[in-house]
Amino acid sequence: MRGTTMVIAVSIFILAALLVGLSIPLVQGKVPPNSIYGFRTSKTLADPSIWYEANRFTGRVSITVSIVMIVLGIALLLLDRYTKLDPNSLTVLGLAFEIVPLLVLILVLFLYNRNL
Repeated sequence: MRGTTMVIAVSIFILAALLVGLSIPLVQGKVPPNSIYGFRTSKTLADPSIWYEANRFTGRVSITVSIVMIVLGIALLLLDRYTKLDPNSLTVLGLAFEIVPLLVLILVLFLYNRNL
């Protein structure tokens, strides 16, 4: 197991855990409208019912993305262990496994916001 791959995989796991930790209160509806934490748009901040609905959705999608990230982190470790991919390819793949799910999350939330 190469050190760089392990560092990237651990960073994926930490980021996924952080995202889950931040998402649980949103799903539970425990975060009131505010300007710091949650899915903050002019629409969500204007109406508490929209705020809670949007933040529950945001939390659920974020947890789903976190699960995908954990699976990708495990896949990265397995690829490192059982294939002969060169270290540079594994590094690029690992960074993609970290960044692409977050970009998908942003896209989904952007599209959701357009439909509020």
